[in-house]
Amino acid sequence: KLYGRDFHSSRLMDECNRIGTPHGVKIVLVSGYSGVGKSALVQHVREKLKGKKCHFISGKFDRLQAAKPLSALDAAFNEYTNSVMQEGPQYILQAKKVIIDTIQADIG
Repeated sequence: KLYGRDFHSSRLMDECNRIGTPHGVKIVLVSGYSGVGKSALVQHVREKLKGKKCHFISGKFDRLQAAKPLSALDAAFNEYTNSVMQEGPQYILQAKKVIIDTIQADIG
């Protein structure tokens, strides 16, 4: 159970639900001081989004990985890659096309 985070939980859910819509976000980042419950909040929202047609990935910055400043993004993309690969070859091709189309649209 998540206590005292209703505002943050609903805000994160709202942002996640807007992903892929016109003027919607494409990525949501959660930041804050250590020990304030960011991981618990993310896990809570992840559970609520199960079954929806989206990929919810997360990565956590580890102070022991300070030499690798993008370690959280690396972990998140590894999680995404693993989930796509579990879906099979057809889904991999679809995901590849969506990624390429999105990158091309964003960079012109």
